[in-house]
Amino acid sequence: MTATPTADALFEEASGWYFRLQAEDVTRAERDAFALWLGLGQGQDDAWQEVQAVLGGLREPARVIRRAEQAAWRKPVRRWACAAAVLLAVGLTAQNTPWLDRLRADYATGTGESRTVELADGSQLQLNTDSAIQIRMSGGERQVRLLRGEGFFSVTPDPARPFVVQSGDGWVKVVGTRFSVARRDEQTRVQVAQGKVQVSAGNGEPVYLEPGRAVEYQGQQLSAAHGFDPASGFAWRQRQLVFRQQPLSEVVSELNRYWPGKTLVLGEALRNRVVSGVFEIDKPDAVIQALEYTLNLHAEHYTPYLLVLREGNAS
Repeated sequence: MTATPTADALFEEASGWYFRLQAEDVTRAERDAFALWLGLGQGQDDAWQEVQAVLGGLREPARVIRRAEQAAWRKPVRRWACAAAVLLAVGLTAQNTPWLDRLRADYATGTGESRTVELADGSQLQLNTDSAIQIRMSGGERQVRLLRGEGFFSVTPDPARPFVVQSGDGWVKVVGTRFSVARRDEQTRVQVAQGKVQVSAGNGEPVYLEPGRAVEYQGQQLSAAHGFDPASGFAWRQRQLVFRQQPLSEVVSELNRYWPGKTLVLGEALRNRVVSGVFEIDKPDAVIQALEYTLNLHAEHYTPYLLVLREGNAS
């Protein structure tokens, strides 16, 4: 017997439909699927009405924030003061507000979604799961702001117009190259696939990265440059995740970013069990089955949105 989704789960589903239906590439099949979902029952209808009320009410505040940010792109104190004033007016904070990030973004993706965008200068941007960006092109500079998530940039060379990606309190500056910028919580990670990039945070000395090198920063604290594995770091671009001798807790935390609902691991010993493998993002059942048999664990589905992993033989 299938468990009835909770109100929170239905609200999450409705939110996903809300953003998907507004996407430029939404298909007729997806619209038909939404109609079927909405007709499943009163719970779905109530969740849809609630999402429209909440997110519809945020649309104008989000526009105000975005206009303030664009008007004062290079004046962070003034920009964030304007944003904070609007957020306080609607009873929100900038932290943990994915819907607001998506509403004020030029391009965004939902959970598990990826998207490729061609910018006006010919550069390409591939967005990873749950990501949001703003774009501003001017005669003197090309600017992108990463509000959340991760993006891989293939930048068209233009020495007269540097390409700058802002994330948190730092920025990445290039002329033409291929690299990724990922923002999770308060930390930003930069990884370079080709060319050379300059990474700055606060007033400290910038770090210059070449292919195969990466750096992280949080606030105005910039780490030392170090190497990384491109096959693992960029695997998400092929809808894969690569893990090499990593604790199951880290693996599940990463998987949770791509799948709806939540997967939990019970037991410290199991959380520390080491995992290696290449997993397909779009095949969650196959991933869980592989973990069951390789780690001798048991997966229990409590609802369509809650999966618990515990010690025991695979079923």
